[in-house]
Amino acid sequence: MFVVIDGPNGSGKTTVINNLKAKGVDTLSSPNGTPLAQFLRPVCRGTEPWVDVDKTVQFLTFSAARFDEYIRRVHKKEHLIVADRWWTSTYCYQICLQGMDEEFLEFTIHPEEKIDLVIIMYAGPKILIDRVTKEREKNPSHGLCTWTKQNETIVKLNEIYQKNLPRYLKFSRVQYKMFDSGGYTIDQVQSRIEEIIENKTNVKI
Repeated sequence: MFVVIDGPNGSGKTTVINNLKAKGVDTLSSPNGTPLAQFLRPVCRGTEPWVDVDKTVQFLTFSAARFDEYIRRVHKKEHLIVADRWWTSTYCYQICLQGMDEEFLEFTIHPEEKIDLVIIMYAGPKILIDRVTKEREKNPSHGLCTWTKQNETIVKLNEIYQKNLPRYLKFSRVQYKMFDSGGYTIDQVQSRIEEIIENKTNVKI
């Protein structure tokens, strides 16, 4: 079973993933899940010395990383695997935000790939910005990511995750569930996400 948890920065997905990992769930942080993905990660994130990398090159590094991650970490595995981001992020960031062609994305997805469930996490704009700001204070490298530098971009991505991505997943016949993480404690968020996963996959966490 392959489950993807995605959403804008500040939605809480990475904290949820880390907690699932601590419980023994096989988790995958993308693009970071294989040696190749780790090597390509700075280009994907647009950090030094890749701050001015061409958007097509950046798109292809994301695609290469995730193709490799799928082959090595997900393909033909029968147990539950939960990913923090996937091509769902590529759709939001590179297709919707940067204007890349949807067909370009579809050509770079593994032909046998099957996602059993996508959980889209989001929150109100102010909540997201406050969370990202606090994260930057604790972890300065978090702010180096190209898409967390501008609050306007965070707000725009939040809209894309709530409106554009669900339409695309429905068109692609990928099952998804929306979850507003605003106004809840992390324990409440964790409990609800685990409940969604268990109900949709019949796998006990």
